[in-house]
Amino acid sequence: MTAAARSMQWFSIYILAAGLPMVLAPGVILEVMGFPPEGTDWIRFLGVVVLIVGYYYFNLARAGITAFFCWSVQMRILIVPVFAAVIFSFGMKPIYMFFVVPDFLGALWTWAMLRREGINPFRPAI
Repeated sequence: MTAAARSMQWFSIYILAAGLPMVLAPGVILEVMGFPPEGTDWIRFLGVVVLIVGYYYFNLARAGITAFFCWSVQMRILIVPVFAAVIFSFGMKPIYMFFVVPDFLGALWTWAMLRREGINPFRPAI
């Protein structure tokens, strides 16, 4: 397994670890984030989607699908300006920017590993 694939696999574990409590204990998640613990159904559904995405990431990493790694870096790098725009546009709390930190740092790690392999994720050879 390449270093880029390994970084993606670790990111998949992070995704799976985030999705599981969303399904099993959404009230706890809301409480930790400072939200009222009612209306947890939507979080459970979102948790299932997050688990599915984590499954995809895990298996795409195992299969070494480099094109996917590039697409992932492209989108995960964009998460900072996109979240900033949403937060600013809708008057949300700036603290929500902390949600993108693991995603962004993971993208930088995968980007660095791809570069080490001679791959530019913004110009993938597909």
